[in-house]
Amino acid sequence: MKNKETTIKIDGYTQFCLTIIVILMTLLIIELWANSRWAEFTPTVEAATPSTDLQGIPNAGAQRMAILKAIQTTNNKLDKIIATLNSGQIKVVITKPQKDEKQENAKKH
Repeated sequence: MKNKETTIKIDGYTQFCLTIIVILMTLLIIELWANSRWAEFTPTVEAATPSTDLQGIPNAGAQRMAILKAIQTTNNKLDKIIATLNSGQIKVVITKPQKDEKQENAKKH
């Protein structure tokens, strides 16, 4: 078999796009190489270990007891309010709102 020569013509836009791709790939390779070199000089991250000082986290049991005490105090206050309303010491009176003369004049005009 005889070897045939194939000629491919590339227009200017395709040439430009291929050039940009080659430049970006070259920058990527340089960046990856530089970062691998910097990794030798940067400190590594160690695994997290539990802290020996217990100041950061309060006692959960004491916190729950304080919440229950606050709930009980709120319930006692609500009981007093309900008892006062049921005793009749507080009287609610509904009245018609007083008509404002300025509002009436504005409605007429």
